[in-house]
Amino acid sequence: MLSGLFILFSFIFFINFSYHKKNANENTTKIKFSKYFSENKRFFNNLIKEMKKNEKYKEAKECYYNNKDTCIYKYFCPKKVIGKNLKLFGNLGDGAYILTDDLKDINVAYSFGISNEFSFDLKIADQGIDVYMYDHTINDLDFNSYNIGQNKNFEHDINYYKNKLHFFQIGITGSNNHKNNMKTLNEILRDNGHLDEKKMILKMDVEGFEWDVINGLSDDILKRFKYITLELHLDNNSPDFHYNVIKKLSKFHQAIFIRFNNAGNLIQFGNNKICSLIEITYMIKEGNEFIRDNSIYPIKEFYFKNVDGPDVDFDLNIFKLFYQN
Repeated sequence: MLSGLFILFSFIFFINFSYHKKNANENTTKIKFSKYFSENKRFFNNLIKEMKKNEKYKEAKECYYNNKDTCIYKYFCPKKVIGKNLKLFGNLGDGAYILTDDLKDINVAYSFGISNEFSFDLKIADQGIDVYMYDHTINDLDFNSYNIGQNKNFEHDINYYKNKLHFFQIGITGSNNHKNNMKTLNEILRDNGHLDEKKMILKMDVEGFEWDVINGLSDDILKRFKYITLELHLDNNSPDFHYNVIKKLSKFHQAIFIRFNNAGNLIQFGNNKICSLIEITYMIKEGNEFIRDNSIYPIKEFYFKNVDGPDVDFDLNIFKLFYQN
């Protein structure tokens, strides 16, 4: 009889303790938002309420309150660069990428995955930067589609761009075991005499091969890029492999911008639910200072759809829940 009462009271104590612990966690969250997002604290407190009741945020909530290392959301949390402003390069749509307005001291950019859209490369060339462009699926660059000389979006004549844009019918890979028309980034940098170049730009839209490429890079090569902007395909490989590559990217670089590509969809990713296509920009940590970004995502001036159709039904601001102190 006494043992039965002891078990009953223990159960009641456990339920009561769990309830108060849960409430304490949620109250701490509200205080955290009030401190770091005072300008938009109502927005973020409403987001917490939405997370509590909406099943699609279940995994995000569990990650947040348990602070799991394997929670992919925290690695995509953008920060603001002190003294720098985000800037769009390229035509709105599949060809646009976000860097900042600080491109000084950059002489070289690498662009992998071109197809028939290279407005980003043209705009980077407008800054006086040489762009090395690689795509093994096309024969050459089609300047006619841009009406160079008549299109006011671009500042120079066609001869200028032909001197600044260096195209190679070669694809990129992270493996040394590759076909004749594929090379590693290390091999490409060596070919062009850029193994000692610093403060470069790296842009990749290579349909899932970005993981293998990043995974194969040494720390020395990674640190040579001031910006890394890419499209991530999260429906390839294993979650553990993705976690490791994202951690590697985050070692020397900070995410400064993120957007969902609506050509993707929501997928189950390990214990998380996330968009299958993410466009993200990283900036080198060394020499830069970063603060929490209280912008409401998506940022209106950088919002666009890649394809016709609905947006991906997931709130980008979820990533803001995972700022690390």
